Amino acid sequence: MQRRAHGLAALLMNAIRLGLFLYCLGAASAAVAAEPSRVLILTGADPSQPAAFVQIRAIRSMLDAELPGSTEVYLDSIDGFRFGDEDLTQTFQALMQKKYKGQHIDLIIVLGTHAADFVLQYRETLWPGTPVLFSSVTDSWMAQHTLPPGIAVLPFPTDVSQTLAVAQALQPRARRLVVVGGVSDVDKEMIGRVVRAANREPGYWASVEQWEGLGLGELKKRLAGLGKDDVVIYTTIYRDREGHRYFPYQLVQPMVQASHAPIYGWYSTYVEGGITAGVVYDLAGNGTNTGKAAVAILKNGGTFTNVALPAMPARCVANVAELERFGLSVASLPPDCQLVNFPPSIFREYRGTMLTLVGVLLAQALTIVALLAQRRKRRDAEAESAARGSELARAARFAAAGELSASIAHEVGQPLGAILSNADAAELLVTSPHADVGELQEILSDVKRDALRANDVVQRLRALLQKQSIVFAPLPVDTTLRESLPLLEPEARRRNIRIDTQFAAGDLEVMGDHVQLQQVLLNLAVNAMDAMHESAPANRVLTLVTRPAGEGMEIAVADRGSGFRVSCPEQLFEPFYTTKPHGMGLGLSIVRSIVEAHHGRVSAALRSGGGAEIVVWLPLMKGGYRAPAADDFSATAPDKAAAPASDVSR
Repeated sequence: MQRRAHGLAALLMNAIRLGLFLYCLGAASAAVAAEPSRVLILTGADPSQPAAFVQIRAIRSMLDAELPGSTEVYLDSIDGFRFGDEDLTQTFQALMQKKYKGQHIDLIIVLGTHAADFVLQYRETLWPGTPVLFSSVTDSWMAQHTLPPGIAVLPFPTDVSQTLAVAQALQPRARRLVVVGGVSDVDKEMIGRVVRAANREPGYWASVEQWEGLGLGELKKRLAGLGKDDVVIYTTIYRDREGHRYFPYQLVQPMVQASHAPIYGWYSTYVEGGITAGVVYDLAGNGTNTGKAAVAILKNGGTFTNVALPAMPARCVANVAELERFGLSVASLPPDCQLVNFPPSIFREYRGTMLTLVGVLLAQALTIVALLAQRRKRRDAEAESAARGSELARAARFAAAGELSASIAHEVGQPLGAILSNADAAELLVTSPHADVGELQEILSDVKRDALRANDVVQRLRALLQKQSIVFAPLPVDTTLRESLPLLEPEARRRNIRIDTQFAAGDLEVMGDHVQLQQVLLNLAVNAMDAMHESAPANRVLTLVTRPAGEGMEIAVADRGSGFRVSCPEQLFEPFYTTKPHGMGLGLSIVRSIVEAHHGRVSAALRSGGGAEIVVWLPLMKGGYRAPAADDFSATAPDKAAAPASDVSR
């Protein structure tokens, strides 16, 4: 038993030792697996230069997005574009050897030809066997070098002929080409590219000038002397003849401000400085493509198999502000050309607000046009209605004259009969042997008096019935109404009605139409006489009253007739309402239309003891009084003029 217990203990200890060994092995494997990928970005330009900065930022962003937390990125710069003439490679190589001693680099990303030269020379010394990805290395440099294995290249074409084509499209009359650049190796190489591209079109350019290494002051002076029909191509200026070093983008804005000719280029950073146009290469897009290729290489274990290496993207870009400055047409650009830097415009900055405002203004304009059209139609309708109302009122006067015709004929017949009798008497006197001249004079005087009497009746009737325009003028009410009595008195005598006049307005005047006010009196008086048709002869009294009433005056027409049987007296003045067996109900409606056209009002009431009274109130003439317009009658007449006026009864 004791020997067996010792065996079990030994077996347990061996199992514990095995577990500890496996745990340590797994931890070591996990530590190895968690080892981050180290990426070195080596640029031949200053990292703060926008052309380099946008690419570096895009590469880092892509690595962080696709390999979060599993990469270490290092950055070093040679800045050979500005210091290419200095022999700094050995010193820089010593720094790199000391800095990265003992560090395993998984991928080297090279930006620019100066960095590419350094890697080709010192790769095996510093980073033997490490995969390398070239980016932003010109195609002309690639044509001059043979690359060893383990180096991949993203194409970096710079076809300056496309930018020249854009310049030719915008300025078809331009024949002078000015190429601006510096004196560094890269500057000279870029100038040569443009000159070669221009010479591929023999005879097009009358002159091709190379402005190399000019100081900024001299450069601005020369640019100011150019004309709008000249073309300027800006390549790069890393150094000038005076030894000043620049980032090429730094000179873009001063050049644009000084130049009297459009400036073209092919770098996206130049667009921000204000060049006119060009087929520019998107450096940020190139950095994104470089980052994608780097991620694919790292995931592929450092090999380039099946790794896509797209060329740097290029696109046409045009500065609208500069196009407008030089009078160049946007229509001359390629259809897919991107337009940037629009001049400040309230419509562009507040497009939504301005579109809303324009919509509101358009809606208001349409509303105004519609209202004006409606107003014109309304005025035409009012004019037509006024004409119809005037015709209706005249027809009503004919109807009133028709009812008074028997009395008028009698009134005219009496003086005519007297004239005839006097004429017979005069004839007898003339044929007698002893004619009495005095008696003949009396006869002629009687004839004249009777003729004037008949003529007065005819003239009053003619004035009432003739067609005339409505004319508003100051009228003494009492005088106007008295002139209507000769037309009423014969009819009153025929019907055995006594007219009681109580005119107390004196010299008070109203603004009105003479004929229309007489028509109001005639309509109301005839209605009152009709109402007393069945009254006892002693009660047949027609009362006509005028009296002051506040700021106006009243005309009252009262009778002792049958009155009216309606709950609301206003109903009497509605069109087509009548109590007569053969009436049409337009008389009082026309009365109300005329009174309201004179800015007055009319009302009806029953009298105590029998009969009815209709009262018309009219405003008096005074300072600031507005005379009614000639078409005011149409304001109330249209709905009251729907039928011919053949009845003046209520």
